[in-house]
Amino acid sequence: MKQYDKLLILPAIIIIIAGIFSGFSNQSCDQITKDLLRERTEILQNAYYGKIDRNKAEEALSKIETYPLLSEDVGNLKNYDATQIDIVKSMEFLDVKQESKMFDYISFHTKIRWNMNGLSADYVSENEYSVILKSTTQGYKLSEFNPKQEY
Repeated sequence: MKQYDKLLILPAIIIIIAGIFSGFSNQSCDQITKDLLRERTEILQNAYYGKIDRNKAEEALSKIETYPLLSEDVGNLKNYDATQIDIVKSMEFLDVKQESKMFDYISFHTKIRWNMNGLSADYVSENEYSVILKSTTQGYKLSEFNPKQEY
């Protein structure tokens, strides 16, 4: 009987360790989402206000984004007017929840509080977004970033 106890202990330890690390993966994906969105915002702000040129911005975005978001952002960089864009002073993530995971894609529901500097005054805006990350050989990249539609 004691020989069988040893056979049960190893699988039990493996299941416990897998359970612990699977809990950490959601937290790390949440943090990756926040970090990528912050980095994207910084790159776009720097490009819109001339701190970096468009080519460097496109190169930086290609490291953190994939299609279709990358093509949208590159198109926006080509057609922007800096006078129309308010400055993001800071962004606070009020909520980041993983909704689903399918193949190489993970979708999230996020709620962000934007602290903005407008032409006439500072203001705060809270918005909900659908964010999709794609797993690539270089790590996770932003694939979509869309405002949630209210019906």
